[in-house]
Amino acid sequence: MCNRGIHQEEVAELVVKNIRSVGRYIQAFNNERMASLFSGYVNNENASKLTREQKKEIRRVLRRKSSRDAIPTRFWDIPKLKDYVKAEFGIVYESDVSYHFCLDSQTFPKYPNKLSPRKDEKQIKKRIREIRKEIRPFLKDDGWIVLASDETRLQLEAEIRRAWLLKGKRTIVKTERSDEHQNYLGFLDQKNWKCRLFEIKRGNQIETVRVLKKLMLSYADKKVCVVWDNAKWHKGKLIRKELSRCRKLEKLHLVNSPPIRTREKSN
Repeated sequence: MCNRGIHQEEVAELVVKNIRSVGRYIQAFNNERMASLFSGYVNNENASKLTREQKKEIRRVLRRKSSRDAIPTRFWDIPKLKDYVKAEFGIVYESDVSYHFCLDSQTFPKYPNKLSPRKDEKQIKKRIREIRKEIRPFLKDDGWIVLASDETRLQLEAEIRRAWLLKGKRTIVKTERSDEHQNYLGFLDQKNWKCRLFEIKRGNQIETVRVLKKLMLSYADKKVCVVWDNAKWHKGKLIRKELSRCRKLEKLHLVNSPPIRTREKSN
């Protein structure tokens, strides 16, 4: 980058290093060329401001269980760690990269996954075991078709992400907002892994009953087991009424499973 005329200040910013370190890298490369890549300083702590004992204390604090006076391990990040080191030991590193040594190999800054307090993980696992036990005979019986079902929606959206752009110039990306979308109800065969999709206007009982009747026409000589989630229209009055009186659905067996995955977005 320096050979292309980029100033050392910009190079230091791009590689997240101090400008003096970048200067030393360039000087070493000019003197030793490729040999300068092997400095012999890998994993050493000779220039560390923190002592080994202080680092052990920091790692102990990071692994400590959550309490009223301690931050839970999963919520530590570089800014919080930086504030702690400064307050506890009076030491501030010029580069945030210098704080990475304090984090365990299995711990790194990221957003935590969301979990609804209404979900009972034990009950979900128990229900999944029950479903597997219920459909196991159907999977072995050639007279049964076992399908996993779910709704999905396709919509054109513009998503803006970070990119390398010219400094000092405004970059504009023209986007078109559209509410145009298409909903689908899909069925995945658990024996041959073939998928069938049906267009629906929206997820409701009327559209679901229409698709189920259309689906059963394809398996007139088979019994069909459908495993789907607990959407409210999957257990509505119209669904139950049609199952009890419609001959097209008399060979249909529905199994409700707990919601175990989050909403997915496709680019």
